[in-house]
Amino acid sequence: MQILKSLRVKPWLPVEFEQQTSQATGLLNKEKAASTALHFLLAVITVIFFLFTVTFLQRTQSFDFQALSGEPWLPFTNAEILWQNSAYLLLASISIMLAKKFAERQSLSAIMISLAATTLFTLLFISGQIQVWLQLNQSGFYITTNPANSYYFLLTGVHALHIIGGILVFMRCILLFAVNRSYQQLVSRLKLCARYWHYLFFIWLFLFFLLTSDADTFKTIASICGF
Repeated sequence: MQILKSLRVKPWLPVEFEQQTSQATGLLNKEKAASTALHFLLAVITVIFFLFTVTFLQRTQSFDFQALSGEPWLPFTNAEILWQNSAYLLLASISIMLAKKFAERQSLSAIMISLAATTLFTLLFISGQIQVWLQLNQSGFYITTNPANSYYFLLTGVHALHIIGGILVFMRCILLFAVNRSYQQLVSRLKLCARYWHYLFFIWLFLFFLLTSDADTFKTIASICGF
């Protein structure tokens, strides 16, 4: 092993330059590993929601299934609050992307504002989802009274859990930056966080369409899928 170390020595390069190159290579390898892990996680989440979607579409063809929109008295015929929640998650996704841009420029004040905005809009989204759950219960659309209700609580609850997990990772990212003040590492971590937020936003748009569709839409989709 000592011989191999000796062969890797580059005496024509300054020691400091060689150390910096080694550190940059190590950081790049860590970034690639983290990116691979994130992509694996997103693949797993995709499979989970895909399986839920398949069972949901099958359930829509049952006699006891009542869609949550289509008639004036149904809760999501007017989905204004869900559009509002969608806007919150979109703004969170945009603000974390801006935070990454500001980290590249090493603009600390802009980074803090963007990260605060990301946290605020994400919490507003979760708060809005809880408000929808409470409104459904108050209107008599309990989790056990209709398969559509059950799937709404299930799918939005699983989605919210993934967002809460993202918040924990996001807060760890901020804490690590406060400790080491490494803008390079911050950019790398925010890049992955932004990718995760974008993914959760598009998952939410899919769930929004799926859960607020009327009975005729479900019938058409189910027939196309062969259910």
